[in-house]
Amino acid sequence: MSESMYDLEEQEQIDSLKAWWRQYGKWVMVGTAAALLGVGGYNGWLWYGHRQDQEAGRAFEAIRVAARTGAVTPTLGAARALQSQQPDSALATRGALIAAAICHAQGKDGDAQGELEWVVQHSREPALVDLARLRLAGLLADQKKLEPALRLLDDNHTPDFAALTLDLRGDILLVLNRLPEARAAYRSAMEKAQPMGALHQLAQNKWEALGGGR
Repeated sequence: MSESMYDLEEQEQIDSLKAWWRQYGKWVMVGTAAALLGVGGYNGWLWYGHRQDQEAGRAFEAIRVAARTGAVTPTLGAARALQSQQPDSALATRGALIAAAICHAQGKDGDAQGELEWVVQHSREPALVDLARLRLAGLLADQKKLEPALRLLDDNHTPDFAALTLDLRGDILLVLNRLPEARAAYRSAMEKAQPMGALHQLAQNKWEALGGGR
């Protein structure tokens, strides 16, 4: 079916998807990432505390305590202190991701972007680098920097984030009105996502709204 053959109902679905993306960006899946960080961060703290300097563990706990208040300044300050003291620490990476989430929640996207870029440059854990790229691409897309956001996603290869990466790629392509590519990205996201999971259903809804399966 050619793009000119979309009927009014289909076009309304497309417009609705675009409006949804503009309002919520790609931090809609932040709950999943936060859960990963909550468990991974705490377990990482225990692992690190048994094998390395206890100071890093205490610094990471300061980040967690500050983050629970939702306050940007203490959370960011604690995260940057740990980055300065222990730049190679796994906890510094997790602290930066937590700080980025708090900054974004409070509308400080410039600071959030800085923390995410730090993770991309310093982390030795591919999954967390890909998570940082995913969030950073969402921020860039919110700023209408769509092509740079797509290029960031090109570097994401961790299987755990494949479905999220493809779903975000579809969202950006949708905004660019590159509908066949967006449809293909959503189809791939469906294939990578858990069959009964929320992301699979979300990608399927978008795919179908763009004429998938017809």
